[in-house]
Order: sequence, then C-alpha cells, then structure tokens
Amino acid sequence: MTPTDALRLVVALGAIEMALVRRDEVVGPLLAQATRAAQGSEVEPWLKSASTIVRAPGFFEDDAPAAACRKAAQALCRAAAQSVQAAVLSRRP
Repeated sequence: MTPTDALRLVVALGAIEMALVRRDEVVGPLLAQATRAAQGSEVEPWLKSASTIVRAPGFFEDDAPAAACRKAAQALCRAAAQSVQAAVLSRRP
C-alpha cells in the first residue's frame, strides 16, 4: 500500500467512524469501499469483521445490543486506522 493509498484509507475510516456515531446507514457501503481499498493488507480482516457486524439485523436499533455492536465495529475501524498510520509513519524516507 502506497502512502497515498494509506492516507485515503485513513480518511475513509474516519468517515466510517462518524457514520457509526450518527447511525447513518451509509456506513455499510463506506465500509465495503474501505475493505476493498485495504485488500491484501493486515487490516483487511478487521474491516471484513466490521462489515459483518454492520450487516447484522437490528444494527441501527436503539438498544444496548445494537449499541455494543456499533462500538465493536467502531473499535475495529479505529484499530485499522491506527495500524495503517503506524505502518506509514514507520517507513523511512
């Protein structure tokens, strides 16, 4: 993954986090796009797991189980973003 690709992925993951907080239904397509962008990277499995969680029935409901699922998906996205950032920052110019 090039630094430019990594930057795009980190920006997309930030948008996904905000969509999760707002319970915006666009989170599914955004997450699918980010998963495709992360193809072959170490964070791809995390984003696939987050996608599976987002597709669960009742994900956008206003109850404790749905809130826990949203937090889990958000944590996976945040961990992916931090991992991508760390990989880019650890490269030597």
